[in-house]
Amino acid sequence: MSTLVLVRSGCYQDSARLMQVSRELAAVAGVSEAVAMMGTETNRRLLAESGFPAAELAKATPLDMVVALRAESPAALDSVQVALDRLLAGRGEGASSGPAAAAKGPGTVTEALEAHPEANLVSVAVPGPYAAFVAQRALDAGRSVFLFSDNVSSADEVALKRRAAGLGLLVMGPDCGTAILSGVGLGFANRVERGPVGIVGASGTGIQELSCLLDRRGIGVSHAIGTGSRDLSEAVDGAMTEAGLALLARDPETTCVLLVAKHPAASVARRLHGVLARLGKPVAVRYLGEIARGDVEGVFYAGSLDEAAEKAAAWAGAQALPAATTTAGTGRRAEGDPEQGESRLVGLFGGGSLAAEARCVLAAHGVETVVPDVMLTAHSPLPPGNLVVDTGDDAYTVGRPHPMVDQTVRCSLIRAAGADLSVRVLLLDLVLGDGAHPDPAPEIVQNVVAARAARAGRPLSVVVSVCGSRRDPQGTRRQEEVLRQGGLHVASSAALAAGEAAALLPLVREEVAR
Repeated sequence: MSTLVLVRSGCYQDSARLMQVSRELAAVAGVSEAVAMMGTETNRRLLAESGFPAAELAKATPLDMVVALRAESPAALDSVQVALDRLLAGRGEGASSGPAAAAKGPGTVTEALEAHPEANLVSVAVPGPYAAFVAQRALDAGRSVFLFSDNVSSADEVALKRRAAGLGLLVMGPDCGTAILSGVGLGFANRVERGPVGIVGASGTGIQELSCLLDRRGIGVSHAIGTGSRDLSEAVDGAMTEAGLALLARDPETTCVLLVAKHPAASVARRLHGVLARLGKPVAVRYLGEIARGDVEGVFYAGSLDEAAEKAAAWAGAQALPAATTTAGTGRRAEGDPEQGESRLVGLFGGGSLAAEARCVLAAHGVETVVPDVMLTAHSPLPPGNLVVDTGDDAYTVGRPHPMVDQTVRCSLIRAAGADLSVRVLLLDLVLGDGAHPDPAPEIVQNVVAARAARAGRPLSVVVSVCGSRRDPQGTRRQEEVLRQGGLHVASSAALAAGEAAALLPLVREEVAR
């Protein structure tokens, strides 16, 4: 096995681009591992601990891109260098190879705005230590900010958002992965039509799920304003959530509003309730992990993302739907085996918000789950109990792209779960849209087939939710059909998938009891 570390000086790439580069280089023939990262101290240490030469890594700075490669031969490494040059130069497959550099872009916010004076928003995706400074320069120029960068301190976040609120601007983030403004998606976003429903979310995949559920009902989105996951903490006090709600309240094209968040601080949720009650437009709220409360002083608190989306769809004029169900694939439902004492469920998610939604729905169906206190690996036994794991958590993405882009880690865990004969139901999600894996379903099916083949005929039921719109580039209907043909049960939401999985598990236990 040959290894190589490439350092591209001054070649800053945001995390979404790094994910894309890693994925495309890993697909080059003969390459067993390709990791593209910025040369921060933490990233250099992680790569050195993974066996890459520390002396080469030491040459990198936080503004340099590091590409660490393992391949079967030196010739494969030569091929991957050509592919990297082509990627960085922005050339397609048919272009000539050879070293090239992309055209030099603006070096500062000021230069960028001089080149594009019409822009009213600045997207910031620089290393965390520099992100607050760059965002402040954007506010200086009177522009709102989409802050994709993570590793920004809470103090910097509070300062940025207080200043933005005073200027009548938005700071969406830090670590804001999703927004849709006037029909334009930022970060990871689905391609949905414009329409009357506005969304504010401290939850990226929560926003995506809501927008896709509305899209399936033929209802469009006016704006989806991401706030970053810490916005409803006590420290930040919902600053951008409140600013986003105020923007939607003033927007004549927005007739109703959805709010989604994970784990809001109780004091912030209480304060925001008064804001929502006075908004002047119908509002539905989904706080992930909390039970339904229905209408409270004119604010509807939903028990699932599906319920929140259906409420907004009704306000927007859509006809009520019949009870929704999953659509089963050609595989068999879970069956018991008296020789297998335990029968349990394992959920492996790419979307953290969808994992939280699944846990809540499973609990409502009497299936209690645990979040493992250790990182799951393909080479270690699974912890006991019903498990729901967010494979997009930092522990699983250190040195690797997010599972919405690169499914390698999650697929290895699918095979590992299949090898455990006590696991009888697998629960998965599949998130489509711009920025996500270009064709994820075949890879999922391939690994489910491998997992089932290792079970010596003992069945394994697999339920997967698909978060996708009618216009997403992966083709939502095609992805769903590939999953069905592979024998997977397919659902249109994480809540429906969790309900189906919960319904399968008692069948297993009943048969075992017999």
